[in-house]
Amino acid sequence: MRRNDIDSNDGFSLVEILITVAIVGITFTAILGGLITTITASAYQRKAATADAIVRSAAELVKDSVRNPYANCAGSGAYSLAGLSVPAGFSVTIQGVKYWDGQPVPPGDMVKFTSNCDHGMQQISIQATSSDGQATETLQVIKRSVP
Repeated sequence: MRRNDIDSNDGFSLVEILITVAIVGITFTAILGGLITTITASAYQRKAATADAIVRSAAELVKDSVRNPYANCAGSGAYSLAGLSVPAGFSVTIQGVKYWDGQPVPPGDMVKFTSNCDHGMQQISIQATSSDGQATETLQVIKRSVP
């Protein structure tokens, strides 16, 4: 006599169940790892974009000759970033000022900046950093004296 499939007591063996659980576990781990990587990369990109926006806003403020007039032999504290809106968790600073060496620039060459005092043009380095240090953006601005 043949048994009916419904009445059958056949089931999955322990080995089949363990293999299924292992496959599901590995798949879940891979998917979770991918999600964590995506979230981490997204958070870093968001911080980098915010730092970039901050440093660009600071550069515009430093270039503004009405709010920040040209200062001969200016140091890092000569130009103000007052009024700049900086989101929580970020900071922005002027890292340093270098000065044009006063030498004429041959065609195709670049202006040279040194630590010697002023000849009418300055290279100002501005840096924005996230509080956790993951994102740092630096921008250099050239500021000229107005005759």
